[in-house]
Amino acid sequence: MMRHRSELWLADYIDTFRDDSGRLHPLVEMKRTHSWRVLANAERIVGALGWDEELSDGALAASLLHDTGRFPQFATYGTYYDGSSVDHGRLGADVLAVSFPWRGGDAGLREAILGAVRLHNRRELPTEGDERTLRLARLVRDSDKMDVLNLVRRYAEEGRINDLLPKITPDGGHSPELLREFSTDGRGSYRNVRTLQDFLLLQLSWVLDLNYGPSFCLLKGSGWLQWVEARLGRGAETEKLWRSVEDRMASEE
Repeated sequence: MMRHRSELWLADYIDTFRDDSGRLHPLVEMKRTHSWRVLANAERIVGALGWDEELSDGALAASLLHDTGRFPQFATYGTYYDGSSVDHGRLGADVLAVSFPWRGGDAGLREAILGAVRLHNRRELPTEGDERTLRLARLVRDSDKMDVLNLVRRYAEEGRINDLLPKITPDGGHSPELLREFSTDGRGSYRNVRTLQDFLLLQLSWVLDLNYGPSFCLLKGSGWLQWVEARLGRGAETEKLWRSVEDRMASEE
């Protein structure tokens, strides 16, 4: 199965980034464990969706492999910020195209997995294209978001958010530039994120981009929305976003 092959290959690939003592940099180890948690999220979502065996297998492989590009990105540039280094989705697809042990019968699924890895970190997915690729990409994005929401929450609660996000300020309110973006475009971008509050507000907007019903069930069960509301509070500048999120959650009940 593609999922099993992916687990074996990724574990071996990550091992090539260990130092002479066999250790991974803490931020690389974080991406390693993140990859398997995203796989676990994908298993729960796919299981509820009832996809056929081949599509499910490809979805699980794509979810595990989605951050393949993060490992050479960090090794080369020392950062996970795509804007100051390289597009990690594209890099990951390039690595997989050359290095993953594809087999002759994998052609169609191969392209869908590579496409999902390449597209998963785009601000928006294309509305047209190969439907299998887009279904996998949507699944990867949902599974990825679920883990990142909880990962940021854990680091914030432990008071070490800069271990995860070194460029943001742990304290302080929302940046005016980010609030203006939400006011005019209905969404924000990383370029205007300055503080932890900014990052959490941006994460809140991710709820509007979730694709599958089971993803909303995972979110609801995690308690993340209640946590982030207590952390951010609600004010005139963010109320429109909160109402949009609540409407989106209600539509999936």
